[in-house]
Amino acid sequence: MPIAVQDVIQTAARLIGLGELVTEPEASSEALLFVRCFNLIENEIALDYFPLKRTETIEPADGKILYTAFSETPVFIVGAEDAAGRKIPFEAFPAYLDVKGHAGPVSVHYAYAPKTKTPKDNTDFSGRISCRLLAYGTAAEYLLACGKFAEAAAFDKKYRDALAAAGDPRRKLSIRGRRWA
Repeated sequence: MPIAVQDVIQTAARLIGLGELVTEPEASSEALLFVRCFNLIENEIALDYFPLKRTETIEPADGKILYTAFSETPVFIVGAEDAAGRKIPFEAFPAYLDVKGHAGPVSVHYAYAPKTKTPKDNTDFSGRISCRLLAYGTAAEYLLACGKFAEAAAFDKKYRDALAAAGDPRRKLSIRGRRWA
């Protein structure tokens, strides 16, 4: 289930004692700063920790697929396959993806950067990335921007701990069988 940006901002503001400032997101400079901080955190998580992945099928022109043909902005190409699901060789260039003269539709698997959000949007994350994790990061960035370095460091630690917990797959607990001698 997607997380509303407004929920993240309100949670972050409440965490640092400013909950009443973000009831009208467009009304205050603090709310706008929270939105910028949220966008920084969402981008950091997507590019450094939990890549946002997508697969699109695109018809190459002269063996090339322009990055502008993708619905999202690719930051890393994971792989490419033909219509039969066979991997095809490719080379990534700054403006396009060269699929080595391949003709026919190509399924491209890629990681992308999230678009800049407004308070009315939803995040691109769901599942392991929680509202609380995003709020900790947003609060840390906000406090850093306001020059409150000690408080920012405390929230940054909570944010990093939450990131580590989100990336740690939980092991299944098992109880050893009893042995009767």
